[in-house]
Amino acid sequence: MDSASFENFINKITGVINSKVIWEEGEITEVHVLANKQRSAKQIARDIESAILVTFSYRVDKNKISIAQIETETSADSTGRIIFEGFSLRTYDNTIEYNVELSFKEETYSVTETGLNTMSGRIKTMAKSTLKAVEKIINDGAIFDVADIIVNKNHTVPYVCVMVNMIFGGKEEILIGSAIIKDDLNETISKAALDAINRRVYK
Repeated sequence: MDSASFENFINKITGVINSKVIWEEGEITEVHVLANKQRSAKQIARDIESAILVTFSYRVDKNKISIAQIETETSADSTGRIIFEGFSLRTYDNTIEYNVELSFKEETYSVTETGLNTMSGRIKTMAKSTLKAVEKIINDGAIFDVADIIVNKNHTVPYVCVMVNMIFGGKEEILIGSAIIKDDLNETISKAALDAINRRVYK
C-alpha cells in the first residue's frame, strides 16, 4: 500500500476535490482532504473511513482525517452567480487574443481581449477578458481590473489566486478569489477571478 493508491481512491468519493495521505513507519498518521460543500465534513470523513476499511482492509482513525471545505460551482447554487463556460485563443507573433464565455441566469456573454504573448501577458489577458465579460454582465457602472495573479504549482494542492480592483461609485475595493488547478491553467485563472467577483457582488 502507498499514499498514491489511497489518495486516488479518496479523490473518487463524492465531494472530495483532492487529498494528501501521510505515512510514518507503515501507518497513516494524517489524511488531509480538500472538499466542496455538497456534503458535511462528518459525512465525508465517515465515507473515507468506511471505504478504506472495505477496499484496503485498513482502519483509519477518524481523528486523523482533516477536511477543509471550499465553495465550488458544483456545491453552490448557481442561481444569480456568474459561471465560466469556456474560452478560445489565438496567438500571433507578439500578441495573444482570448475570447472568454460566461453565463448568467441562462444568458451567455463573451468578450475578446488582446495582450502580449508572454507568460505574464497571457495570464493577465485571460483574467482581464474574464473581468471585462463580468462588467458586461453586471452593467451597473462597476469597473474591474487585475491587481495581481499568483500561480502556485509547487504546493500540495496547486492553485491560482487572483486579486481584483473594483471601482464603484468612486470607491475602490480589493477582491480576492482562488481556484484549484486541475487541467487547464487558463480556465483556473478565469474561475479564480470569478470567485473574487461572486464572493463580493452576489454574497
